[in-house]
Amino acid sequence: MWKIKAKVIRLWKQYSSLGGEAIEMVLVDAKESYMIGDKIHALIKKDLVLQFDHLLKQGTSNFLFNFALTPSCGSYRTTNHPYKIGFLPTTCVRICEDLPENVSGFQPAVYRHILDGTLDPDFLVDVIGHIVEVSHVEIVSVNGKDTHKISLELRDSNDDRLPMVLWGRFVLDVNDAIQHRSEQVLICVLRFGKIKVWKDDHRISNAYNVSDVSLNPSMAESMRFLNSIVDHKPLSLTPGVTDKEDFFLDTPKKTIAEVLETKQVENAIVLCTIAGNDSDMGWYYLSCQKCAKKLLTVPSDAGEEGDDEDVFRYNYYCVKCKNHNPIIIPRYKLHMVELDNTSNTKFMLFNNQAKQLINQPCIELTGHPSKDELGEKDVLPHQLSNLTGKNYLLKIAIERENFVYKHDTFKVMKIVPNEDMIEEFVENLSKKGYITLTDPSSQQREGFDLTPAKRVRAPSLNLEEQFDQNSVTRETSSIRIKKEKVDKSG
Repeated sequence: MWKIKAKVIRLWKQYSSLGGEAIEMVLVDAKESYMIGDKIHALIKKDLVLQFDHLLKQGTSNFLFNFALTPSCGSYRTTNHPYKIGFLPTTCVRICEDLPENVSGFQPAVYRHILDGTLDPDFLVDVIGHIVEVSHVEIVSVNGKDTHKISLELRDSNDDRLPMVLWGRFVLDVNDAIQHRSEQVLICVLRFGKIKVWKDDHRISNAYNVSDVSLNPSMAESMRFLNSIVDHKPLSLTPGVTDKEDFFLDTPKKTIAEVLETKQVENAIVLCTIAGNDSDMGWYYLSCQKCAKKLLTVPSDAGEEGDDEDVFRYNYYCVKCKNHNPIIIPRYKLHMVELDNTSNTKFMLFNNQAKQLINQPCIELTGHPSKDELGEKDVLPHQLSNLTGKNYLLKIAIERENFVYKHDTFKVMKIVPNEDMIEEFVENLSKKGYITLTDPSSQQREGFDLTPAKRVRAPSLNLEEQFDQNSVTRETSSIRIKKEKVDKSG
């Protein structure tokens, strides 16, 4: 029977469609002479989560008895131990005297070993460094969901530099801390980071639930590292890829007709006019304030007296947080009908992109998120209907379902509402042989017409005829896209 005394240095819950929700941990013991210790991964499968969840907390020390050992393999390995612990129904957990605070299992990787490929990217690593450069926060679409991203550059005591990219929940916390303490020396500690390899470039990134990020933590290793830095260089802000570079240089431009004809996964820049909102899909959804996931509506139990009104009562439930009484926050999810002179289609905008158009949070349009005060999803507020006829530059994602299954809604990754940038974009296209037939700077014009030179022009479009069958909200006005004669010799 196996028996160990160990500290839980990292604990998280991991969900998978096959295994359900499991608890995963990294444990460390303490050697008698040096407070370094060995680390080992531990797993509690979904059937045993309720049995052990209340017994294990990050930072506590425990005796563990009677567990299984299985070979450790695959990617995202948290330790280099050849085995991992598997909890059994008969495993015993006993609280014991805490191991010393400096038994943390923290073993920072050498930058050069990351950059030259010496370290195996299948293993997660610890990193410590002085933040010397930071980019602006970006919002990118990952699997259809808005995700925050920030790029950093770390340096070590040898002045070697390591690129780092953080995703998700850490980004805003790190960015806020940097903004408030930009004059200080900022030491970043990343626990269990993932080595990312693209061609010959190596960088470090967080591994979502597994990783932990902290700035200037109160740990001995952080103080030793700070004292080892000779030159405390000031933090500089790097813009990374600007919107202008992204929209003007890096991403291919397409008309809507070309988007619909595309047969590969890629991103594209589209200049188009908003024709309306698809009212069948609504314009917002109710989400959990904590995790931002969409809430389920669950019918409530009828009262004892069988009141007819109780039959129609319901509650909200967050699947991810397993919360039957979540704090409700409405978030935008717009299905906008867009067109240019070549064709029309629908683009889906999530909360952050929609706020760029409307300049108001969703809650101000819906009212307080209680069951009695929320606005109807099929009633379009004037702030949305006022977008009709306006032109925007969009960066969209063309995904497999769009061309394999003919899914006619494309996800918007970025949006540019700036009139000056739109006008400059159109002028650049004109110099390359594209002809604009209307004033691109007008926000209230009848429509936008972008036609490649010598291309056969599409017929005039009447929005009232085109989009009635798509259930576009009736607050959308009818707009006719008019064609002007073009000298074919040009």
